[in-house]
Amino acid sequence: MALDEEAVEKIIKAGEIGARVRELATSLVKPGASAREVCSRVEEYTLELGAKPAFPCNFSVNEVAAHYTPGLDDDVRLTGVEVVKIDVGVHVDGYIADTAATVDLSGVNGPLLDAARSALEQVVRIMKPNIRVYDIGKAVEAAIKKHGYRPVRNLTGHTIGRWIIHAGTQIPNYPDRTTFHKRLRPGTLVAVEPFATNGRGLVRDGGVVNIYSYTGKRGRYKLSPEEEEVLEYIVENYKTLPFTPRWLLERFDKETITQAIRTLTAKGIIYPYPILVEASKGLVSQFEHTFLILEDRVIVTTCRDCQ
Repeated sequence: MALDEEAVEKIIKAGEIGARVRELATSLVKPGASAREVCSRVEEYTLELGAKPAFPCNFSVNEVAAHYTPGLDDDVRLTGVEVVKIDVGVHVDGYIADTAATVDLSGVNGPLLDAARSALEQVVRIMKPNIRVYDIGKAVEAAIKKHGYRPVRNLTGHTIGRWIIHAGTQIPNYPDRTTFHKRLRPGTLVAVEPFATNGRGLVRDGGVVNIYSYTGKRGRYKLSPEEEEVLEYIVENYKTLPFTPRWLLERFDKETITQAIRTLTAKGIIYPYPILVEASKGLVSQFEHTFLILEDRVIVTTCRDCQ
């Protein structure tokens, strides 16, 4: 995408805020803490720093690899032995930063965390303008396997657009031959997120859905006045970015939200993101940074020590 000076400034600002939000989030992951408490504070802190959430705070525990956030009623409370992935997104005027880290409360899964962390560190070292996507995947897989674990093959990084968290190009965590000739050109904003596991290295749909996004496909469907109002609120406040029904509690009651979400999903007006669970119930770790690729350099927007 073509980026002017203002866009670059907002992307960098989003990244700086994203790093601070990630650091706060991981500090809150302690025995006895709940997903609802942590995610609510993380989202509040994002607003306090002058940005907005680009998607709901993800709080994915043990074999859950991604996409869990508290819904209208459910929650997860930590006992003190879990592996917790915190994935946060912030945006400044639609310019997004996406970043994640993992906390091991058990104290025995450090090598699993090291596998994903070292893979991301290797990507930071090799990232450059016009790099092949294939080479990123190759570096990620090699680093994870060096630690004795497997990359999760059906979870990927992704390019990012304005107001679009997944902008089209996927960044696999292994050397996928279909990406051999794909390059990340200057002007690209991309999130790279290595996932490591002691399981099979695949995720499946876990059923629970607490995250959705507007598809932009309104169609001619007839909606009730309440459903129309909920949809208007979603579009006005989140555009095409992911949201969670609990955010709608600021305006609507649970019954109205539940019915509207059900109808809008059934008609394809909003898209559901189910939780993703490692297929063999293996533990999963994740680390992630956002990279801004310019003509002559790369800025790791969410890493304060990488510049």
